[in-house]
Order: sequence, then structure tokens, then C-alpha cells
Amino acid sequence: MRVVQVVLSILSCLFVVAAVAVGSFLQNLIAVLAMMLCAVICGCAMFIVRRFANEKADEEARKNKPDFMNPPREENGDDTQEQ
Repeated sequence: MRVVQVVLSILSCLFVVAAVAVGSFLQNLIAVLAMMLCAVICGCAMFIVRRFANEKADEEARKNKPDFMNPPREENGDDTQEQ
């Protein structure tokens, strides 16, 4: 997931640079708006992937973390202590 985040953020930066270049040299407003829209889409996709990865990591951390308030019951079926 980390590789996808890096690729999407690099693509977003490249679209911004391309939009600046097209805007300054060609002065084509439609192309600039299209490239900026692509940059925004790549940026949003990067944050969505990041959020999904964080939720997945949090879920895994919760599974491995012991719950001290509700300890697991013993499987023998008899909860009484024998003396």
C-alpha cells in the first residue's frame, strides 16, 4: 500500500508541474484545468488509499491488543475455583 501512496503523490505533483508548464507556455486554459483536475483526483486517491491502509493497520492492532477489562474465559466450562 505504501508504494501506491508514493506513486499517486508523485503523479499528483507531476500533473501540477505539467499544468504550470502548459499554462505558462501554451496558455491553454482547458488543458490546465484538466491537468489540475487530474492532480486533485490523484491526491484524493492517495488519501483514500492512506485511510484504508490506516484502518486496516488499526484493525490488526486491535486484534493483537489484550483486553484487560474483559479477559478471555477459560474453555473448560467450569468457572468455579476448586479448593
